[in-house]
Amino acid sequence: MSGELLFLCGSVEVPCQYTFHETCAEDATLAMGDETTKIFLNSKGRREGINQNLAAFLDYIEGKTPKGKFTETIADAVEAAKENKEMKVEYMTFFMELRRREEKGREEGIAKGREEGRAEGREEGRWTTLAELVREGILTLQEAAKKAGMSEEHFRKLAAL
Repeated sequence: MSGELLFLCGSVEVPCQYTFHETCAEDATLAMGDETTKIFLNSKGRREGINQNLAAFLDYIEGKTPKGKFTETIADAVEAAKENKEMKVEYMTFFMELRRREEKGREEGIAKGREEGRAEGREEGRWTTLAELVREGILTLQEAAKKAGMSEEHFRKLAAL
């Protein structure tokens, strides 16, 4: 089995291409034998040592006008995909699912944050009440700390006594 896997990213001040092959970390002479190559392209990286077609492709990824047969072919395929009704429906369905998951994640995050905030507030309210009882002489510092489930020193710091 052989193949290539391509990743695109955009980070400045690093080379624009990294190529990896499956080899053993302890003994580089041992290879997986699957002939897989992984190529990471960085559209914002330094361009020295790359061919014109790759440079034009990276420029296209950055939003520039396609130049050269290779990049123009890609741009034509992208335009054709944009015009394909089935592809549009598939993309919109995928996009809507992403949005739904994003919204669900946001709602879950908000709910979790609220619950944590409430728990924190209850705990803080408990310390505040216990500290007030200490200030009023109803409870000793030792009693309040014990009810709060912490050391006297820790309770004193939290309750600002």
